[in-house]
Amino acid sequence: MKQLFLIFLAASSSFAFSQDAVEYKYEPEVNKAEYYIGSYNKSKDLDDLVDWYGDFAEWTNKQGNTYDSMTVGLLTPYFHNDMAAADVMWVNTWPSPLEQFEGLETWMTKGGAKLLESLPVTNSQVVDTFQWIISEPSSMDAGTMMYATYAQCSLEEGYTMRKVYDLYKDFAMYAASQGDTVGRKMIVPDAGHALPDGVDFVRLMWTSSISERGVNADIYYNKLADSEPSQNLKGFSCSNANSYVGLSMRAAK
Repeated sequence: MKQLFLIFLAASSSFAFSQDAVEYKYEPEVNKAEYYIGSYNKSKDLDDLVDWYGDFAEWTNKQGNTYDSMTVGLLTPYFHNDMAAADVMWVNTWPSPLEQFEGLETWMTKGGAKLLESLPVTNSQVVDTFQWIISEPSSMDAGTMMYATYAQCSLEEGYTMRKVYDLYKDFAMYAASQGDTVGRKMIVPDAGHALPDGVDFVRLMWTSSISERGVNADIYYNKLADSEPSQNLKGFSCSNANSYVGLSMRAAK
């Protein structure tokens, strides 16, 4: 990873903030995420990357409050359709482009390049994204072991992402009332990656522990699948899912 520091809404950033004449039920909560996707250098592994994160964290702590709102997660492919494609994803999230690009400027002008010399990973792809948050997992504290699944999703005729967001939000709120703890996002790249033809967004579903994914699967099939909010969740279909296990390294302050 040559540039691991800055680690899937619309085909461009303007989509995330566009409005139309339709009246909607919810105002989307939007954040930014950076995906740094790469492979370990020779004789290096996750332990080495975790050690390098310690140096990175020490550097960020010297930059005032610039990185206070940033989160960091390290994700390793587990159930994946191309295990040879990459070893790891380093993921940063930010509340908005304002904080994100302030962090990028600080990185580029105050020593990030020097720190990268010891990075044990080489990037094959770096992706900047907007994310619409539908629900949050039970915890986002540093140290939690996450389970995350990304799937490619296509809108059906007559539906927009904005319509689907309201339906998905209704479902997620009902699901939470039944004990569901799945975090959900609708994601589209802003730069660094083009979605395949016919794919409109990437859906992320993640939990704060691996075992929680199984618990939530039971809740879905036993309590949610036949519910009215689930039946009303229409307008899109998802496929080509890939799952990761990972560690939350940094929580927002």
